Formats: sequence, structure tokens, C-alpha cells
Amino acid sequence: MIELIPYLLVLVWPVPDQPGRVEIERVRQLFASAQDCERAALAQRQGPRGAPTGHQCFAMPGSEEYDRLFAQTDAAAAGERAQ
Repeated sequence: MIELIPYLLVLVWPVPDQPGRVEIERVRQLFASAQDCERAALAQRQGPRGAPTGHQCFAMPGSEEYDRLFAQTDAAAAGERAQ
């Protein structure tokens, strides 16, 4: 079985008329590899908003992190109900 680790792309844009401030935007698409994510970031440079000042590709956490989070959330909810 091949494990797929999707990547998400976050862009940083300057805020007009507010020097030094930035807007952070997550691209609403996941990418199958870091290379695909980087290619998408480069494609943003030709976008209608102009070039972002920066970007970062993040690997999504593995399923074990989600499983642990859900178990913690379920345990906390069960503890609240018991009180």
C-alpha cells in the first residue's frame, strides 16, 4: 500500500495601504507531493493579485495524529458528561 501524504499551500500577501502587515491565505486545494505544491506556488506568481511575498508548503499530519486528537476529544467530552 502506498501512503499518500497530502500537502497544503499557504500564501502570504501584503495588505494594501498597511505597510508591514500581511494577509495569510490557504489555497483550497491539497497536493499529492511537495513538488506539486511548489509548482502551484510558482503558478500563483502569474495570478491576478500579483505575486505573493512568500509561501509555504506543509505536509498534512498522518492519520495517527487525527486518531489521537479524536480520542482526546472523546475522552474530554465523556469526562464532562460524567460530572
